[in-house]
Amino acid sequence: MIIAEQKRKENIAEYLLYMYQVEDLIRANALDIDRIEKSLISQFEVPYEVKRDMREWYRSLIAMMKDEQKQERGHLNILNNVTDNLREMHEQIILQGIDTSYREVYQKAKPNLEALRIKSGKRDESDIQVALNGLYGLLILKLKKARITGETSRAFDTIRELVAELSARYMEKVAT
Repeated sequence: MIIAEQKRKENIAEYLLYMYQVEDLIRANALDIDRIEKSLISQFEVPYEVKRDMREWYRSLIAMMKDEQKQERGHLNILNNVTDNLREMHEQIILQGIDTSYREVYQKAKPNLEALRIKSGKRDESDIQVALNGLYGLLILKLKKARITGETSRAFDTIRELVAELSARYMEKVAT
């Protein structure tokens, strides 16, 4: 909750990736608030009131996941809405053709996004959703200490750069 609020204010892409991880942690704990309290909330050294707020935050996420039938997979609608906003912004920037630096970053990432789209089998997903899912997958691999080839790492560097550029533009727009 605390980390999510901070990330949402500072970097929208990091917020989304963090929330994807939160969704998976909730699923790993069988959407059970008591298990979440024991495995996650209790690890924080914060006042009781903060832990209570965290418990309520997780409880509301669990309720949303159940209401939206996202207990096993998928992202919460609130996260999908943010992703849609990023996608729309990305498409506007590309269509307008005014922001040449962003377009260059996108052109570098595009072949890697296409390769990732094919590997994932998600042919209908937007470039931005493919990028976010790919970055989340890479995060999971790193957490598992899996071997990541230099080629894969270089490919993800272009995707990471695209998402960082888009996130920065999004945060500028939100701040104004």
